[in-house]
Amino acid sequence: MKRQSALRLLGVALAFALPACATKSRGPAAGPGTDFLRPYVGQQRVLRFAGDQDRVAVKKKDRPQLPGTCDAAVQVRSAVLEKGGPRLVLETLGTAGAEKAHPRCRPIPATITLSLTGFGGDAGPIVGRLDQVLPTPEGYLRAYGIRFDRAAGSEPALAASSVNQANATDQERRLEVRLTAPPRKPFWVDPIYRDPRRAVQYEGEAEIEGVVGVDGRLYRTRVRGALDKAHVAAIQRVLPLWRFEPARTGNDLTPAHVLSPLVFRIY
Repeated sequence: MKRQSALRLLGVALAFALPACATKSRGPAAGPGTDFLRPYVGQQRVLRFAGDQDRVAVKKKDRPQLPGTCDAAVQVRSAVLEKGGPRLVLETLGTAGAEKAHPRCRPIPATITLSLTGFGGDAGPIVGRLDQVLPTPEGYLRAYGIRFDRAAGSEPALAASSVNQANATDQERRLEVRLTAPPRKPFWVDPIYRDPRRAVQYEGEAEIEGVVGVDGRLYRTRVRGALDKAHVAAIQRVLPLWRFEPARTGNDLTPAHVLSPLVFRIY
C-alpha cells in the first residue's frame, strides 16, 4: 500500500512538472506577426507626394509631408515586415486629383517599392504612418480638409436621369427635374495604360457615364467612345476609387446619373 501511495504521489508530481518543463523549452516568445499588414494587400489607395518615384523610403523621424508633388493611385501587390519596418510593392493605376489638391507628376513607373524604416515591428506607429503616406480616398480628402465619411452601400435601383441618357425612364427623368443639387466630384483618378509594345504614347480626354449612389460611389459605369478593350479596362479599374457628393432633392440624398470627363494617358 505504501508503495502504491508513493507511485501515485510521483505521478502527480510528474503531471505538474512536465508542463512546466515544456513551457521552459519553448524559448523566447515569437516576434510580432504580419497580420496587421495583410488587409493592405489588394487594396487600392493613394501614394501621396512620391507617386513618380520607383523607390520610396520613409523613415520614422521624417516629417509628415514627403518631398515631391505627385499623388498616384496604386494597388498594393504585396506587404512584408522586415527588420526595420514594412516593405510594400505597389502597382500604379493613375494620377490622383481632388478639388483642393494640384498634383504635378513626371512619368509614373509601373511599380513602386515603399519601405518604412526605423519602426521595428510595432504595429501601432507603422499603421498610423502607413495610412498617412498611403491613405484611402477618404483619408486623402481628409488631409485636404474635405470630410467624406459615407460608408459603401448598395447599387441603387432608380436614379435621376436627364434626357442625355437614352435609356432613361420617365420616372428617372421626373426625378432629375426635382433635383436641387447635382452630384459633385471631390476626388477622382485619371488612369494610365502601359502599351506592352511601347509603340503608342497618348494623352487625351475620355468620358464616363454612371450612377452616383447615396454613398457617393459610382455604379453601372460605362466608358463612352471608341476605345480598345484594354483601354476601357484600365479606365474601369480606377472608377471604384472615385468619390462624389451625392445629388440632393431638398435635404434628401438622391441617386443620379452623371457624365464625367477624365484624362487618359498611354505610356
